Amino acid sequence: MQKLLIITTALVFLLANSTLQAAETYHLQRGDVITHVNTLEIRRIKEFWKAVKHSEATMYLTVQSTDGSKKALHVELRNHKFGPIARFGADVSVHQRQGVKVTNVRRNSPATQCHLAN
Repeated sequence: MQKLLIITTALVFLLANSTLQAAETYHLQRGDVITHVNTLEIRRIKEFWKAVKHSEATMYLTVQSTDGSKKALHVELRNHKFGPIARFGADVSVHQRQGVKVTNVRRNSPATQCHLAN
């Protein structure tokens, strides 16, 4: 019975892990506009950084990409002692009070490892 439980647990773990790996990755790009963080509508840079700073380890974003399409994303954040910019890995500027525009994305940061939400 114990072997069956171990095998079942291992299979569940492998299936869950393969599902996570199969999620399509989206790299934030210069010009993308972030309109929502978690459930908060973002209008100012200060609102964006406050939302990133206080977000749990998984953060949800609504982004209007440079091609005009809207995307729902989730990203795993790292804890970082140097604040929210280092924690997320992208610089932003104001965008006509309709979100914040991505101006720079740091290589290998969480901002380059977003996943499309289903």
